[in-house]
Amino acid sequence: MNYRLILAAGVMTSLIGATIGWGMGQVALRRQSSQVQTYVSQGYQELYGRRFLWLGALAGGLIGMGQCSVLQLKRAENREKS
Repeated sequence: MNYRLILAAGVMTSLIGATIGWGMGQVALRRQSSQVQTYVSQGYQELYGRRFLWLGALAGGLIGMGQCSVLQLKRAENREKS
C-alpha cells in the first residue's frame, strides 16, 4: 500500500470537509427571527463555527483515507487474480 497516497488523499478531502464544515457553521449561525434564541454571543459564534470546521475536516480526512485504502486494496486484489 502506498501510504503517501493515502495521506495525500486524507489531507485533500479534509480540506474539502473543512470548507464544507465552515460553510455549515456560517449557515447555522444565521438564525431566523422566529426561533427562540435570536442572539448568540461572539465567543459562542467562534466556538460554534470552529466546531463545524474541525468536524468537517475530521470526517473528510477519515473518508478520504478510507476510500483511498479500499481502492488500493481492490487494485492489489485484481492484480493477484489476473
